[in-house]
Amino acid sequence: MKRIALVGGTGRIGSRIAEEARTRGHAVLVIARADTDIFDPDALAKVLRGNDVLVSAYGAPAAEPQKLPQATRSLLQAAALACLTRVLTVGGCGVLTVPEGGRLADTEGFPATLLPKVKAHEEAVDLLKASGVVWTCLSPPEQIGAGERTGSYRLAPWSLVRDAAGRSAISYEDFAIAVVDELEALDHPHQFVGTGY
Repeated sequence: MKRIALVGGTGRIGSRIAEEARTRGHAVLVIARADTDIFDPDALAKVLRGNDVLVSAYGAPAAEPQKLPQATRSLLQAAALACLTRVLTVGGCGVLTVPEGGRLADTEGFPATLLPKVKAHEEAVDLLKASGVVWTCLSPPEQIGAGERTGSYRLAPWSLVRDAAGRSAISYEDFAIAVVDELEALDHPHQFVGTGY
């Protein structure tokens, strides 16, 4: 059993991660914004103490993407203060590479309005890389939504996952399985990993 501190545990992705982890017998502490300021490393560290791993499913407001790297910096500082050496975060697929070359964000037709969010995710990953923790960042594919819990998924370090038809998708439920599997196995330390079917 792992003691998991989960930021963003009431959101669409985070709530599924919490449910999946609890189903497997892990202890999950959901850190709600109403109770703890995640941008205050000292206050957050007090909450994190005694846990084994910090998971962040924090999603920055659409109009304030820069809050993602700010939150990541604070989470890493809090983890260090709380002596947590393991961090797993949820990333964004625009940063992932595609077979055509370059990032998904560089492909024709990628919405320009999402580029600030992609930049924020890149900055967050850079902060993880520069930290002293054992980190993993798992990214959903292009499409994620409520669906069946099949237990089936594929992973691709640093790359977007597409199926044979070129579709990049996964359910919230199967993405949560991928996250908790990674928490248990630690198969991808220091990697940004794409998920999908």
